[in-house]
Amino acid sequence: MRFYIHKIITKLMRLFLAFVNLSCKRKSCYICSKKFYRFFPYRGGSKFLTKYEKLLDLIGSDIDNFSCMYCGSNDRERHLHMYFDKLNIWDKMKNGVILHFAPEKTLEKKILSLNPAIYIKADLFPQDKTTKKMDATNIELTDNSVDIIVANHILEHILEYKKALNEFYRVLKTDGIAILQTPFSRLLSKNFEDSSINTDKLRKFFYGQEDHVRIFSEKELLNEISKAGFELKIVEHKELFSKQDAYYFGVNQNEYLIMGIKKVKLDKFSIS
Repeated sequence: MRFYIHKIITKLMRLFLAFVNLSCKRKSCYICSKKFYRFFPYRGGSKFLTKYEKLLDLIGSDIDNFSCMYCGSNDRERHLHMYFDKLNIWDKMKNGVILHFAPEKTLEKKILSLNPAIYIKADLFPQDKTTKKMDATNIELTDNSVDIIVANHILEHILEYKKALNEFYRVLKTDGIAILQTPFSRLLSKNFEDSSINTDKLRKFFYGQEDHVRIFSEKELLNEISKAGFELKIVEHKELFSKQDAYYFGVNQNEYLIMGIKKVKLDKFSIS
């Protein structure tokens, strides 16, 4: 009986909170355009971060403004939609070959609406039959066959992430683009990872999430992207949007867009 009473009370509380959330229109989802009081936080938001996590000052998700109560989009998806709109990335996807790792539903829906020539949804652990089982460190595609790769917050899950970067470069066509968002810290000069951090509890404490395998140093992350052969292009939030945009749409104004562009490597030659 107590269980059912608790269940009913919980349901009523959720309905009440939903009503309160709809009563004020100070936020808006960039993707579905619904307006409401607040986005739902991730795991309670920043007030539940440890002192260690706060000191690292990770640049990634806005965990206080994480998910939309209507479409379920998270802040990282919303931010990519904003960047892609401003930079006309969507136009580059039309009739193109798109490789999308850990595909987010809102991005998937938008990409499909553009009628790409080929759209490959990929994941090491596929959640549905339309997603291909694929290891980012060993991509079963031919060289120079992909126009755009979307890898939104996946590198922090991959032990051999340098192999993944090399594979991204290999399969991209010349002038192809890899979207390489991932959380990082500016405090660190080197990536922080250790093989002895090997349980969910330890990974959660040291890396911030149970399925993360490191904390990236901003410097090392960007250096490794360049070393893989990419021409690195960074687009800051402030170049395209305002602080008010970040507040209103629930995105992290410190998270910039990371693009790796594959350019032709010119071999050295001599004239005799």
